[in-house]
Amino acid sequence: SYSALSTINRDNVGQLTAAWRAPIRQGPSMTVPLVHDGVMFIHTFPDTVLALDASNGNVLWRYRREGIQRSTTKTGIALHGDKVFVPTSDKHMVALHAKTGEVIWDKAVAPARSPYSLRAAPMVVGDKVIQGVTATRAPKGGYVFALDIETGEEAWRFNTIARPGEEGGDTWNDVPLERRTGGSVWHQYTYDKELNLIYFGAAPTYDTGPLVHPVEKKGVSSEALFTNCTVALDPDTGRMVWWYQHMENDQWDLDWVFERQIVTLNIDGKPRKVVMNMGKMCLLDALDAATGEYLFSIDSGTQD
Repeated sequence: SYSALSTINRDNVGQLTAAWRAPIRQGPSMTVPLVHDGVMFIHTFPDTVLALDASNGNVLWRYRREGIQRSTTKTGIALHGDKVFVPTSDKHMVALHAKTGEVIWDKAVAPARSPYSLRAAPMVVGDKVIQGVTATRAPKGGYVFALDIETGEEAWRFNTIARPGEEGGDTWNDVPLERRTGGSVWHQYTYDKELNLIYFGAAPTYDTGPLVHPVEKKGVSSEALFTNCTVALDPDTGRMVWWYQHMENDQWDLDWVFERQIVTLNIDGKPRKVVMNMGKMCLLDALDAATGEYLFSIDSGTQD
């Protein structure tokens, strides 16, 4: 990640030395620590949150989720005000008190014994904490949901696999909803305060067989929306404002799910806010951040 802080610079970076070390248990965590007011919060294996004194590594408090049969991969947690928001392996979102680690509320967001998982770090926008769901082979696919930060009550839910009869519902080769899978949201989200939009990517489906051969039915396609899309949502309501599909009917798991970057570029002589990202092929697509209009692509040179 990039930081505008200037204490560490090109002149002194070579002088960095280890200040402290805190051992954590080995496991399938990919977490990024959060540091605020001298405290480091980290989500580690197995389903454990540590608050450390960032100056020396001493543990200030520890939260351990009990009753977990199998701890799944996590990439982070969220901090807002006096609350730390923690996704768990048994499909709950937990709000902990940032000073003590005590549970403020605990909300189930999917059945404990289901194929879903909560891998991405949550994100707070306004009065809601927003979380994506990994749903690799789950019938009906993945979703993104928002909870009230004070109560934990669900405010809205957006399904990443288009439903029959709704926008994009006819893009699944006439496959019934129960056989539509994928659309996992397992990477981070991006928020633009000016436009009040959140951006995220939905992964492809791994059950690609039903999409291989077109059904030759009028009005039906096999694009498989909203997989491999950039989706822009209103964080207050969960309403989809726009979508753009980078790759339809992905038979190769080329995954346009990674985090989006928001930049202002000079396009046709005028500044324009752009949201852009790339999939596994390292092709960068740039879209208008307000409308989703396609602007340009760049090949980073990795294609053979």
